[in-house]
Amino acid sequence: MKKLVLLMLLAFSMLNSFAQIVKFSSTTPEAGQPLSFSYDPMGGKLERLANVKCDVYTYINNKFKLITVPLTKEGSTYKGSFTPVDSTAIAVLAFSADGTKDENPNGYYTLFYKDGKPTAMAYYWESQFYVGMGKAYSGANIDNAKALVAFENAFKADPKMRYTYLDRYMALKYSLDKVDGEKMIKNEIALLNKTSNLKEADMMKISSLYGVLRKKSAIDSVNSIIKAKYPKGVYAYGQAANAIFNEKDAAKKEEKLSALIKDFELDLQKKADAVKVSNFYLNIANAYGLAKNNAKFEEFTNKLDNKLSVASAYNTYAWAGAENKENLEFAAMISKKSLDLIEAAKNDPMPEYYNSKEEYLKGLESSYASYADTYAVLLDHMGKSAEALKFQEEAVNKNNFSSADMNVRYVSFLAKMGQKDKVVTFAERFIKDGQGNDALKADLKSVYAGTVPFDTYYAGLERIAIEKERAKFMKEMIDMPAPKFTLANLKGETVSLEKLKGKVVIVDYWATWCGPCIASFPGMQKAVDKYKNDPNVVFLFVNTWQTEENREKLVKDWVVANPNYTFNILLDTKNAKDPSKFDVIEQYKVEGIPTKFIVDGNGNIRFKKVGFSGSADITVKELDMMIALAKGSKEASK
Repeated sequence: MKKLVLLMLLAFSMLNSFAQIVKFSSTTPEAGQPLSFSYDPMGGKLERLANVKCDVYTYINNKFKLITVPLTKEGSTYKGSFTPVDSTAIAVLAFSADGTKDENPNGYYTLFYKDGKPTAMAYYWESQFYVGMGKAYSGANIDNAKALVAFENAFKADPKMRYTYLDRYMALKYSLDKVDGEKMIKNEIALLNKTSNLKEADMMKISSLYGVLRKKSAIDSVNSIIKAKYPKGVYAYGQAANAIFNEKDAAKKEEKLSALIKDFELDLQKKADAVKVSNFYLNIANAYGLAKNNAKFEEFTNKLDNKLSVASAYNTYAWAGAENKENLEFAAMISKKSLDLIEAAKNDPMPEYYNSKEEYLKGLESSYASYADTYAVLLDHMGKSAEALKFQEEAVNKNNFSSADMNVRYVSFLAKMGQKDKVVTFAERFIKDGQGNDALKADLKSVYAGTVPFDTYYAGLERIAIEKERAKFMKEMIDMPAPKFTLANLKGETVSLEKLKGKVVIVDYWATWCGPCIASFPGMQKAVDKYKNDPNVVFLFVNTWQTEENREKLVKDWVVANPNYTFNILLDTKNAKDPSKFDVIEQYKVEGIPTKFIVDGNGNIRFKKVGFSGSADITVKELDMMIALAKGSKEASK
């Protein structure tokens, strides 16, 4: 046995050469066969963190399956194993610990082989890894050149794949070399047009290729021909379906669905047609929910034959009632039904996308916790405090106290029921974990009976949280020169990053069309207000990726429509050679917005923060820590 273990360890092959290392037990793994791996977090964000977890994202042809792999630790190395199901093409590993995700420029993945070679689908998924999938799961750099090579390898392995993914392949070619790419795309369009007996799929491919070149008039022309020639074809059906989804009025959605069924001669007695139509039910139900039409909401929700889909729809509508304190009786009724459906689903066959029955039941527990939280809030609004506490207790226990919002509500319900000892116990715990907010502070203060002044006592709890956060953020610190820029703001003033040396500068990249950007702005405004009297902190909001011709007017109109935001908004400049790109954001190598950079007084980037944290309070807390650390360790320890 010892010899076997030694042989296994010797067989491990290194996946990448970055600081953190993943090694697989086979260089040519096959789907359906057990695969072991080791992971050394040395040099990465997880190096000193406990509770390291591994999720393996596997793709089976065009289906997705998540596998959560138990890890064992030997010294500083973690080990795990899993068995990918037959036809698995790729496995991408994602490591995390207590909310911190490991990120590696190379990522962690392996392709799966057959007869000693990666399968065609393995190469296809490798291309998707390099165009963004790897970035999402493990922080891998986007690399269009490598994605292109992977596509070409896929086409060599299976030449038929070239037609299927021609538009995606050409989009990559075009992104890397616009001149050559455009020539190749026009050549492909010409070849398709020469095809005898041109089919709808061929014409749709031509339209997609024009889409890569952004030739709107050509796209419209081809699409009109497709619709005229194939009035009941795939394109026409897609247009009719989109019209239903894009319609705002619930009754008109329903009318359009009836028209679609008639126009495309769908027979609801046939399973395939019934499935097609069922795809619209949830969308229409939600529209009736927004219109507060309870009867119609239930009518369309009950057309769904999946318990989990119905439960999710019920919870979404019920939560809207809980947030707005309206429609409480109906909202509470369907909220309770959502919980009953989750309980009933435990006896149903496990959906194929789960790896095990245990994983399925764990997912149901997570859903139950979320829905119980909704039900508890509704009960509280209805004055049923004891029952609300009962369901909130279920919620926080089932999700292992992982939601700060749920935890704060739990303490609130404990306070309402006069359970003072529990209020102190849980409030202290949550504050030390960095979940403190005004509501939690008020509930704790209402039952505090200590001899030390409350503010002193509370500051001590927060100090523990700050030290934990500080340790976490210190691991995320980087130190690289910030690309210099000089941009004009909306007032026509010139702002130079170079002239702001000596100050901590927060550079926030955004666009008016970016939902998460706008969602983050209440928190950003709170931060701007908090530091408005600090001469050593500057906030710059760089509008970018705004491609409209009237871009400046659009941004100014947005500012007028949102007078509560007092941001210094700069306009990123369009690239002279390629107007689809913007100069400054390209220098910063940003791949998605919102993205914030915290630049220290020496002009070096110390933090990069991608996305929106979910609440204004969390946004401010994160910025507080990053600004303090950027100012210097002495300031951060205050």
